[in-house]
Amino acid sequence: MNSNPDSSRKNEELSWLEQLQRNSWEPEVIISGIILAFLFAFPSRVYEFAAFLIQEAGVNSMLSWLILIYLTAIISVFKIFFVVHLALRFMWAGLLGLSYAFPKGVIQERLFKTGQGYDYQQPDSMVLRLERICSSTFAFPVSLSIIFLIITLYLGILVAVYLWLDFTFIQIYLFFMITLLVFALLMMTKKKTKFKSWYSTSIVSSISAIYQSNIGKWYSIGYILLIFILAAPIIVTDVRDFTLFFNERNMLDHEVEWPAKNLYFESDHNAGKRFPRAFLANEAVEGQHLQLGIARYEGDQKMMEIIKREFSSSLDSLGWHELNQTADLHRIYVNDSLISVNGWAKYRLAGAGQRVYQSLLGVSFLAPGRYQIRVEKLMLRDPLFGSDTDLRVLENWSVFEFIKL
Repeated sequence: MNSNPDSSRKNEELSWLEQLQRNSWEPEVIISGIILAFLFAFPSRVYEFAAFLIQEAGVNSMLSWLILIYLTAIISVFKIFFVVHLALRFMWAGLLGLSYAFPKGVIQERLFKTGQGYDYQQPDSMVLRLERICSSTFAFPVSLSIIFLIITLYLGILVAVYLWLDFTFIQIYLFFMITLLVFALLMMTKKKTKFKSWYSTSIVSSISAIYQSNIGKWYSIGYILLIFILAAPIIVTDVRDFTLFFNERNMLDHEVEWPAKNLYFESDHNAGKRFPRAFLANEAVEGQHLQLGIARYEGDQKMMEIIKREFSSSLDSLGWHELNQTADLHRIYVNDSLISVNGWAKYRLAGAGQRVYQSLLGVSFLAPGRYQIRVEKLMLRDPLFGSDTDLRVLENWSVFEFIKL
């Protein structure tokens, strides 16, 4: 009697799948290690990308900050996921070696009297139990990665539309939140709709349903929340000092009191990083001149044209110099003494490729000692919900100290 070819093929496929399942630990460890190496090197790139969006593309500071937090959160969460997975695999390898060395497990007669008579676990059962935990831990991020990928692509489209059609941050933010709210309402409704039926067939929904039905819906939700809580300190560390790229505000008190040298002096600066505001070549200045650099922001060009067109009388009352380029939006003080600037030169820094303005300021009148350099900047307040635009002077746009030798 001839065997059914379809049945034979199905048995071969099942045998192949079982073999893959038994040896799944090998690709799991390799993939986790490669992804972790990538994730630990990636946050600085995300940070620089968010700064690039503000300075070079003219994206709103708050929007860039939210993008940075979102991308950093994704990276941090996956760091925790894969670190936990590798830690569990480390424990699994130890138990596997234990089961090989002592396959019989506990020998009751050789224990102290106080340890005899208890029901200890067998090495094989512990290995199998931890094997299931390791495999499920590795599979859990798969559904999240697909969700994050979809949201990231959607955010990328929104940012492109924002730049193309010159939308405001509020408009794009409200549109994004409304779409999330509509999706949530569609998923929360008890009625079986076509959308819910379609979504249930997706790999994201299927993986989520497998976890909820086998592990427990509250346990799976709690596990995700725990991962996010553990990732919170990493997120805070990775976005530190990014608010200095908020071009439209003064420096905060703690930023003035405890400045980060790498953000103000090229000698302490990483060549691949961007300067957020004003900077010098070195903290210690020799000679008759001080070389000051100022970060250029793409959004300043449009703002400068509005200031020249609608606030010319305000410029006269402020005694501000003529606005020919965006560098002229700044005014330089050393210990509250206004310093004359004899023109600005345009440069692109090596490494980050950042566009900056630089000028030589005469400091021959300064005696040796420590001085504070302060940069004021003209800025327009962004209108919200139809409010009028007004001109303001940021008196502490950039503040730090240098030493005159």
